[in-house]
Amino acid sequence: ADDHGIIGSLLNGIPGTPGTGRVDHQQARTLSRAMIDAGVRQSNKHRRVGEYQLGEVIGEGEHFQDWEGRHVSIESVRRRVRIYTFASAATEQARKTLVRHAAREFQILEGIDHPGILKVRDYKETELGPALIFDHDARAIRLDFLLREHGKNLNVDQRLHIVRQLAETLKYAHQKKLYHRALCPQSILVKDPGAASPLLQVMNWQTGAREATTGGTSVRTVGTLHFDEYVEDLGRVYLAPENTWGDLAHGPHLDVFSLGAIAYHVFSGQPPADSAIELHDKLRDGPGLRISDVMDGAG
Repeated sequence: ADDHGIIGSLLNGIPGTPGTGRVDHQQARTLSRAMIDAGVRQSNKHRRVGEYQLGEVIGEGEHFQDWEGRHVSIESVRRRVRIYTFASAATEQARKTLVRHAAREFQILEGIDHPGILKVRDYKETELGPALIFDHDARAIRLDFLLREHGKNLNVDQRLHIVRQLAETLKYAHQKKLYHRALCPQSILVKDPGAASPLLQVMNWQTGAREATTGGTSVRTVGTLHFDEYVEDLGRVYLAPENTWGDLAHGPHLDVFSLGAIAYHVFSGQPPADSAIELHDKLRDGPGLRISDVMDGAG
C-alpha cells in the first residue's frame, strides 16, 4: 500500500476493528515511518536538548534515536544525543519504562572515564523523552561497517590492535565491576578509521550491569533483560547463549565470549555464524568457535 493508504488505515483504527482509534506499538512505528516517507516530518529547527541543537539522526534502536547535537554557543562542540523517544511508547507505563531504561544507562556509565568507553556527559528530561548526552566524533564509524567495507585491507598488526584494545577496555570495565553483556561490532565505534591504529570505543550499555560498594553494601545497577530490543539481529551472533539468564555473575563470561566471537570475525573475515540459531548449533555440536574451521593454517 502507498504511504497515504497506510496512514489512512491506521488513523481509522486497527485492521478488523474499524473506528476504535487504537494504535499499538508496531502500528505507531509504521505510522511514524510512513509520515516521514511521505514528507510529513516535524522541523528540527527549534529542537534542543539542554544546550545542544539537534541535527541529523546518526543512530537508531527499537526505543531510542541518536542525534548529532551542536552546542548553541560553541560551534565546534558536538555531542551524541540519545533520546529514548516517547513516540515509541503507547502508554504511560511504557513511558515510565523508557525513563527507567535511560536512567539506568546513565547510572551504569556515570563516573566511568576510559578512552575505550564512549563517555556519557549528562542526563536530561525533555518533551521528546529522557536524553543522554555522549561525546561525539563525526568521523567515527561502527566496527561492523569497518569490517564489512575495509576488513580485507586490515593487516595482522591492525587486527591484533583491534582485539587487544577491546580486551584492555573490558579488563578496565570488569575491574570496575562494569559488564556490557551484549558486546558486538554494532556496539563499538571506531574513531579515525583510516588511521594505522584507530581508537575503539564501546557504546550501547542498555543491557549492561554494574556493581558498586556503598557504605559496605553492594549495590547493583542492571540494565534491561530484553536483549532483543537493544541488539540488532546481526549482532546476536556475537552473544553467548546464556545472555538472557539475567544473572549479574555471568557478566564477565558474557563479555569474554563476545570478545572471542568478535576476534573470530576480525581474523577470519566472516561472522561466527549466519544466525543466532546456527551459532547455538555450532556450540552445541562442537567444541566451540574454532577459526581453523574457516581458515587454513590456523592452529
